[in-house]
This record gives sequence, structure tokens and C-alpha cells, in this order.
Amino acid sequence: MHAVIFAGGAVQPGEAVAAAIASADLVIAADSGAATALHYGCTPAIIVGDFDSLDAPRLQELKTRGSRIVQVAVKKNETDTELAVQAAIEEGASAITLLGGLGGERFDHTMANILLLAGFEVVPLRIVDGPAICWLLRGQGQAAINGQAGDLLSLLPLTGNATGVHTIGLYYPLRGETLHFGRPRGVSNVLEQEQAWVSLESGLLLIIHTNSRELKT
Repeated sequence: MHAVIFAGGAVQPGEAVAAAIASADLVIAADSGAATALHYGCTPAIIVGDFDSLDAPRLQELKTRGSRIVQVAVKKNETDTELAVQAAIEEGASAITLLGGLGGERFDHTMANILLLAGFEVVPLRIVDGPAICWLLRGQGQAAINGQAGDLLSLLPLTGNATGVHTIGLYYPLRGETLHFGRPRGVSNVLEQEQAWVSLESGLLLIIHTNSRELKT
């Protein structure tokens, strides 16, 4: 089951956003993400949050539409988005797409959302916002990147070095090399064909695939 979560704040439109919504079996919203879901024509089945950023009339409208409201305390250790991910897992999701969460004024929330990718191993989790798709590749893993020639692909190690990184189909090839934590060497590689491959031996590698045709010039 594919669960789509609308994070709080805006979601930039894009092909990947539209595809994720079209393939959703379950829609969940994190607090004000419910308003964004309505903007995209979706009524969330579940809304999780402390509702500090969703007004009462909109919340009542969603209740009328049949949304299940899960209200949590304002003072808590988890973000609303993290709780929404947990809710998706509890509902039996086998894959989760988080829509939004990469822009806006709260850069701390952006970083927190990216780090969520490392916090959930039981279910594949990715972030999609506008032209960007982000996910995490773990050691002894490989990933296929489907796009178009000219798309951008950045490979950034998290928590430590990523070793034994191999790529196929990228302009700047990597052949068993180490990407060092804190060094941005892996930024802005380019797809040479419609499909590329990345694998690594150990570490955590953040993959950011950007649809170059949707970049604002």
C-alpha cells in the first residue's frame, strides 16, 4: 500500500508530485498539510497534528468530509510529520511518499524531514517536492534512477562516509569510490540516459534526483 503524506506548508507542483498523488492508496496530512491536500483535490483519510497551523473552520470541513482527526499535544518530542509517517506505518503502508517539506521559511523543518529518511528502515520513504525526489540508499544497496538525460543527480553521504560508491549512466562516473561526509563532491551529477544506477558498499547515501525540465530559470 502506497501512503502519501502532505507535510505542513506548500507543495511545489511537478510531474513526480502528480504521479505520487495518482498512485496513492492512502492520503494522510500533517497539520496544515491538510489544506494543501485539499488544494490538490485530495481529502486526507487521516490528519495528524497539534493544529497550531490549521484553522478551526477548515478542520471542521475536513471532519464533515470524513477525515479522521488525530490530535496530539503541542509539547511533544516528535514533529507532526514524523507522527504522520508513524501513522502510515501503523495503517500498513509498504511505501511512503512525503509531499513537500523541502522549502518554506523553516529550514530546521526541512533538515528534520530529510533526517526522517534515516529514521525509518521498515518502509521505503521518499520526499517529493516540485522537481526534486529525495531518498536514502543504505549500505549493500543499489538504486535505479528513472528520468531523462540531463536530469541532475546529487549523492550526499549522511552520518559518515559512503564507501564503495559505483554509478552507471552518469556524466561523472564513480567506480568504487568514497564520498566523504562533509564534502559536497557528489552534488550536481547528470544523467546521460533515461536510467542510471547507484550502489554502495557501506554508509548512508542521500540521493536527490532533480527533473531539470522543471527547474525555474
